[in-house]
Amino acid sequence: MKKVLIRVSLFLSLSILFLSACKKDDFETGADHKLDFSQDTIVFDTVFTTVGSSTEVFTVYNTADKSIKISSLRLATGNTSPFRLNVDGIPGREFNDIEIGANDSIFIFVEVTVDPNNQSSPLIITDSILFETNGNLQDIDLVAWGQDAYFHSPNNNSGGARTLFILPCNDIWANDKPHVLYGYALVDSGCTLTINAGAMVHIHPGSGIVVLSSGSLNINGTQTEPVNIQGDRLGEAYKDIPGQWDLIWLSNLTVANLLGTSNAPGRGSQNSVIKNAIIKNGNIGLRVDSFYTAGQPSLRLENTIIKNMAGAGISLNGADIRAYNSVFANCGGQTAVMLYGGVYKFYQCTFANFWNNSNRQDPLIYLNNYFISNAVYVRQLDAYFGNCIAYGNLDNEITLDSFPNAAAGLFKFHFDHAILKVEPSFPTSNPTNYTSILRNANPYFRDYENNNYELDSLSSPAIDAGLSSILLADPVLNFDFYGNVRPQGAAPDLGAFERR
Repeated sequence: MKKVLIRVSLFLSLSILFLSACKKDDFETGADHKLDFSQDTIVFDTVFTTVGSSTEVFTVYNTADKSIKISSLRLATGNTSPFRLNVDGIPGREFNDIEIGANDSIFIFVEVTVDPNNQSSPLIITDSILFETNGNLQDIDLVAWGQDAYFHSPNNNSGGARTLFILPCNDIWANDKPHVLYGYALVDSGCTLTINAGAMVHIHPGSGIVVLSSGSLNINGTQTEPVNIQGDRLGEAYKDIPGQWDLIWLSNLTVANLLGTSNAPGRGSQNSVIKNAIIKNGNIGLRVDSFYTAGQPSLRLENTIIKNMAGAGISLNGADIRAYNSVFANCGGQTAVMLYGGVYKFYQCTFANFWNNSNRQDPLIYLNNYFISNAVYVRQLDAYFGNCIAYGNLDNEITLDSFPNAAAGLFKFHFDHAILKVEPSFPTSNPTNYTSILRNANPYFRDYENNNYELDSLSSPAIDAGLSSILLADPVLNFDFYGNVRPQGAAPDLGAFERR
């Protein structure tokens, strides 16, 4: 009897294994069953020619209680397609006999590279993915907007990131096509890089613009045609992501410094001008290392926004800066850091920081007048903030770092008619350094979460809180960031924006 039971058990076990194996190959073959998709059209935002784009992904579902086999999955235009596929980890443009288990799904990744077409206007690139299953033909549409661009790199092509190369002397970047930058573009000593109004500059990761000693950068945006400088990823997911490129650097470096044949710095970049620009999503928006010379400002900054930097918005090291109607906002480090002394004049500017990408420790504004390199070097600091707003989500947004017992006059600063976010012990009662300060007064920005720092409410304490005589510092101050007329002979609003 035991032998019979053993034989019956063995027979049943083999039968179950056989049936299981048969079930594994039991596919849904009905012509009425179709695949389901997470979306029927894959749309890519504007893609630069030869650069490629961020990858898009969608899901293919089998809702049947049996497995299903996709006999053919392919791009309609085959190997000539600018699109590329990755099906469950396998790259290609055509696939056969793709299985999807019962009530299961697979992921398909799609990317695109647009070939150069020497056209300045955007072009549309289309294709489709074809699925053949049990005699059914289904498709997913692919749509990408592409645009040709000027490419600046060591080889004038898409390679060479993190490599130094010198731009043509007195180069001019027009606005008829975007400019895409790979590597560190050097503006040589005695030369000027001019960027015309309306130009779009897109900088690759690990890349930036470096102006050498005695060189200059002129960004000539207008109210209606600002210059935009940002990363080279244009998808919606990248529009506010910090750290996508490195920096713009007005340096005191020389070619000899770069070649390692000299350690002596140059006198620094001189007489650079940035007007009506939007600089965003880098590591450091603007670094100025020029040791200033009286009467020769390193930089004039007008109607410019520097925002969404992973590090500092502006890092100013012993420079001479004049800034008007400008916004410095939303940075992982200091929004404005002024080190090693220097001359810094800010008029009608907004400093704001509500950074939420990490635990921010650094204040909005940091002032310092010394550095240590084998010995201590104390240099004169002269900083002025007229009709400004400095407000963020830290308890104290101002740090003053003067070398102890520095000689009188080596640490001069003045906040003149301003909103300051500071801790209770901060000594804003000192008339030498503070005039008409509104401590911790919420300026009521219109939408700081989306980098809109206009004044939203009629109850904002910034309204009519400015000093009219500060507008006499420069004619550009008669108008706000957007070109709206400020009141003549009456108190203007604080910050870069006059409430409309």
